[in-house]
Amino acid sequence: MKKILSLTVALIFCFESFSYASYSGYKSYIKGLLALKKGKSDVAVSEYERTLSYDTDATTVYKDLALVYLQQGDVTKALESAKKLQELENDNVKTQMFLGSFYLSINEMLSAKQCWERVLELEPENEMATVYLAAYYYSDNKLKESIDYWTKFLEQQPESAEGYFQLGLTQEKLGMLDEALQSYKKVNEIKSEAQEGYLARARIYENKKEYKLAIQEYKEYAKLFSGNVAILTYLGKCYFEEKKYDEAEEIVLKAKETAPNNVILNYLLGMIYEKQDKIDDAIDVFEHIVKLEPTAANYTRLGYYYALKQDYKSAEKYLDNALEKEPLNSEILYLAGLNYIDSKKYEKAKKVLEESLYLKPDFNEAKFYLALSYDKLKNFNKAEQLLKEIIAVEPDNVKALNYLAYSYTEKTIHLDEAEQMLIKVVKLQPNVPAYLDSLGWLYYKKRNYELAEKYIFAAANTQPKVFDRDIYEHLGDISIELKKLSQSWLAYAVAYDLGSKTAKKKLNLLDKKFAQEKDLQQEKYKVVAERAILNFHRIASLKSGYKINIKMKGVSVSSYMSVLFARKYGMLFEFPPKLSFQGGSVYINDNIEFYPQAMEENIPEDFTSMFDFAKLILSKDFITLLFSSDMKQKGKEIIYQNNEYTIKIDSASGMFKEFIKTNSFDLKFNSYKTFNNISKIPSKATFIAEKNGFKCVCDLTKSSNVSLPDLQKFIGQTNDDSKSTGQD
Repeated sequence: MKKILSLTVALIFCFESFSYASYSGYKSYIKGLLALKKGKSDVAVSEYERTLSYDTDATTVYKDLALVYLQQGDVTKALESAKKLQELENDNVKTQMFLGSFYLSINEMLSAKQCWERVLELEPENEMATVYLAAYYYSDNKLKESIDYWTKFLEQQPESAEGYFQLGLTQEKLGMLDEALQSYKKVNEIKSEAQEGYLARARIYENKKEYKLAIQEYKEYAKLFSGNVAILTYLGKCYFEEKKYDEAEEIVLKAKETAPNNVILNYLLGMIYEKQDKIDDAIDVFEHIVKLEPTAANYTRLGYYYALKQDYKSAEKYLDNALEKEPLNSEILYLAGLNYIDSKKYEKAKKVLEESLYLKPDFNEAKFYLALSYDKLKNFNKAEQLLKEIIAVEPDNVKALNYLAYSYTEKTIHLDEAEQMLIKVVKLQPNVPAYLDSLGWLYYKKRNYELAEKYIFAAANTQPKVFDRDIYEHLGDISIELKKLSQSWLAYAVAYDLGSKTAKKKLNLLDKKFAQEKDLQQEKYKVVAERAILNFHRIASLKSGYKINIKMKGVSVSSYMSVLFARKYGMLFEFPPKLSFQGGSVYINDNIEFYPQAMEENIPEDFTSMFDFAKLILSKDFITLLFSSDMKQKGKEIIYQNNEYTIKIDSASGMFKEFIKTNSFDLKFNSYKTFNNISKIPSKATFIAEKNGFKCVCDLTKSSNVSLPDLQKFIGQTNDDSKSTGQD
């Protein structure tokens, strides 16, 4: 009883809207409160309505009724109570705030907005109403109005990190990215541990493709919250986009320590390995991925990597797996068709490419390779039909135009039509060697040999150089017609070096002619030298390692030497610490530089003469040296000699065999190894300085293409051009 009395007294003082004349009203209201406390909402409603029969202006009762009706699911009656309350206390700030929240809960957004606006009329500095209106306008996509209210709130609460974050979100959504970045920056100035600020800035920088700035933000985040796999993934992706593949790999591998089976991480790692030309590593990663997520996309990627390795059987297996998952995927069918073409299974290629085209009739890439398949299957009429269909839809499709025109040229039909097509192709893409070659070959067929030579020369000299045996064999045939025998010999020799068997036969015929006419001998010696230089120039970049054995004055040293070569930058020799060698490197371009300089003192003087000679070979003076020397043939060797040097070239292979510097040294290339299908590198070399009894034997242990990180070792060279050098 005492408790009830205490509650009654409290209510008398708390609810000023009740009339003191109506004790029965108070009594009913208390009964309603107690019933509600016991969960008897129907009884509470009955008592509240009885209270209102005593006092129709009891605002607190309307408020409670609105909430109880809402709890019961009777929105209509809840709204009636709320509207009555609004009529009675339209000038009460607390009531308007309550009503705003109430209308918000039943999604009556316009009514809620009106209540909050009324609050600001009554109390302009009310922060809560300001925030509600800022949020309302944001949800209604009226972003400028939302920004106005957030700005007003921050004038009232300048140290609110959350306020600046919400302002940043609104600015970002409106496209005010610079302003949003400043707001997000303010978040962390106020609250350094607010992780959402770092992430929001990083997100904007990523969207703007400003990956360096995004990296900075992710790194700042990582200082405070280390080990977050998602953040490490984003950071790795940004390094990937920046083409900093080594850093990306390091970050992703660190994240994989925590989440080894995270598919997104593994996928990113596979892509990194692809960019690093580590296709075997990419294959290992995707072999793991397809066990975790055997999706069509992942099987397709794995098949693509095996195709890059020319393992067409494995590529076929995984592309088949992909097609089992998505048999109606035109893109996968297309890739399977390309793989069949590469493996010369033209009938199978035709089948899957027809399926791809059936599913996607406007897929002209698939139609092009379907035409190629028909051509390989000796059905040129069908191939011609498909190519014409492509050209009808895409008049500037250079691949289709070139293929059809070149086919006409080879068959010596429709040559005028082919000429017009190829002129158009070369105009559209003037620096593609294959298209220039096609036009040159067409003019050969039309017996316009001068014009033919012009375009074939253009094809052979595009940059970066493309070493295509067909181009050089075509040049040889054209040169024969122009009676340029030396030029023809060199062109056939290069074509043969690139794998053409027919060029070898033509080369043998020319050799007989050169042998019969002594006036041609000196010309042949020059073109043999040119051939040797071209063999050297076909190596655009190289990474190799040699085991070296040195003997001198009773001392024997075994060590290792790595060699980086990039024609644009020079050569870099690296040595580990070993016996008399101090660890370091030697960089050769226009000059010879030792790192550290003290290393020069620890290398035998005879050995350093190798670097002097390497500098000569890299210089333009080397070609002048060859062509200005006396030339003669002795057995299978062509010898070039002056007062200082004797240089020997194998006449059959066109490879340098020996370099002799008078009274100094003798460098012999004992054998060569084929590298990247178009060039050869020394697999064993012997360097001798007889005067001092010095001998160094170099044996090749490994070789590979140069990656961008390798090129960065060249005196800090990191510009974009280095990438193309590596790819060349």
